[in-house]
Amino acid sequence: MKIEAKYDLIIAGGGLSGLSLAWYLARGGYKGQVLVVDSTFAPLNDKTWCFWTEREPPFKDIIYKRWKKTWVSVLDYSTFRYLSDYTYYCIRSGDFREHVLRELRKHNNFDLLEENILDFSSNKNKAILLTKNGDSYLANYIFQSVMKPKELDESNIKYPLLQHFLGWEIETTEPAFDPETFTIMDFDKEFSPGVGFMYMLPYTSTNALFEFTAFSEEILPKKEYKQKIRNYLYHTYGLDKEHYEITRKEFGVIPMQDWPHIPFYENNIMNLGAVGGQTKPSTGYTFTRIQDYTQQLAHNLIQGFDPLPPKKSKFKYRYYDLLLLHILSNSTEDSLRVFRSLYKKNSLDEIFRFLGEDTSFAQDLKIMSSVPYTPFFKAIGHNLKR
Repeated sequence: MKIEAKYDLIIAGGGLSGLSLAWYLARGGYKGQVLVVDSTFAPLNDKTWCFWTEREPPFKDIIYKRWKKTWVSVLDYSTFRYLSDYTYYCIRSGDFREHVLRELRKHNNFDLLEENILDFSSNKNKAILLTKNGDSYLANYIFQSVMKPKELDESNIKYPLLQHFLGWEIETTEPAFDPETFTIMDFDKEFSPGVGFMYMLPYTSTNALFEFTAFSEEILPKKEYKQKIRNYLYHTYGLDKEHYEITRKEFGVIPMQDWPHIPFYENNIMNLGAVGGQTKPSTGYTFTRIQDYTQQLAHNLIQGFDPLPPKKSKFKYRYYDLLLLHILSNSTEDSLRVFRSLYKKNSLDEIFRFLGEDTSFAQDLKIMSSVPYTPFFKAIGHNLKR
């Protein structure tokens, strides 16, 4: 096997997790040689990443929009909710990639390679990245976000739930939106099986992103998402086709599953991002978890330590996630009742703190006591051994 080049680190995958690690390494002054590999580094705005924090947000220079107010609607309950401690942010993937790559190009010890990745191999001391054109690159460590863990047995996943969505960013001919209020969830009572809702991010009074999102095991035909968005625009905002232009589209599928914790692909090859289990199973949110971990990982590498694998969430949060996955997978009616009570009886800050896994036992108890008991008792009965 011919080795094209040798590096200290290889980052395989130029998405959120790979480029976040590269960013923190570069900004932190890492001195080793780093190769970042992806099929393309074109800064396409094909994804929108949202997150909440009460601290200064990461990548604050490219925050596209922020909100302190939301609208939620589920069954017979609809209301505006306000954030006090937290702020809700969004970053566009193209802006993020362009921002990070601009920084990496300032550092002579970072190389960018546009190639399709075929596979990885390793021994006790080194790891190798193989490209589809037959080239091989050697490193002390590889951090990859492009392939599912080898040890993952998907037949053991009890709740193979997916979060899938299609989004339209539209520009209207007349002002139609309140740019200070995003819609976190406007549930579709008619959707089944699973749970469906509209998610809306208004950037200006005439520009907004609408995503019809579903939690279910099966992806929908594209025409069904489109029809849901068209109907929502018409019935909620009075917007017919001639009233707006579709300027950009998004489509995504995020696993919301009880994956096992598998930090390593092979010796010296670590899994990052979604394939590393950093997606919150019950929500699909990943951005903040990736930032926290890659910043810590970069710090360790800069200090000359071995890479620190991501930690599991605390048992209590993993079990809460498992119970909610059971409910989402088995009953649309129970799912909507749970969401209705969750939003009606808790502040948005309390909900975000719970979903961000930053709560005390007393705060957990308040959240859990606010939702219907029966669906959770059923879920506990089916998951006693987990």
